[in-house]
Amino acid sequence: MKKVIELTPEQANEKIQQNNQVLFLDVRSCVEYKFVGHAVGSILVPWMDDPEWEVNPRFCHTVSALLVDRFDPLDAEIILICRSGSRSLDAGNALLKKGFKNISHITTGFEGHLDALKQRGNLDGWCYDDLPWEQC
Repeated sequence: MKKVIELTPEQANEKIQQNNQVLFLDVRSCVEYKFVGHAVGSILVPWMDDPEWEVNPRFCHTVSALLVDRFDPLDAEIILICRSGSRSLDAGNALLKKGFKNISHITTGFEGHLDALKQRGNLDGWCYDDLPWEQC
């Protein structure tokens, strides 16, 4: 069975810069996307969102709708990002089960993993690597 491809933030950014057809999805919650910030060019499609924090039953359908104009949407290159790599992996596996073939996720996410003080952003992640991001 096909697996979700693991990318570092730098590898993902390089792919996104080289190919404007890559669909770059942020699968965090609406609150995280807006108040923590997000990678420039990413599109928000929450895998889970508050207040229930249950898996979005329309996630795969929403992704399909974003690719409706593509010749073969199931072959589209999709890169997923979340806070630290867990939700993006789960979302990627769900897309693979629906027949998508070219799914990657950023293993360290937007904020990165927890350090010894249980804080994010000090070890790894999109922001730690000083890649383009914004806050609205």
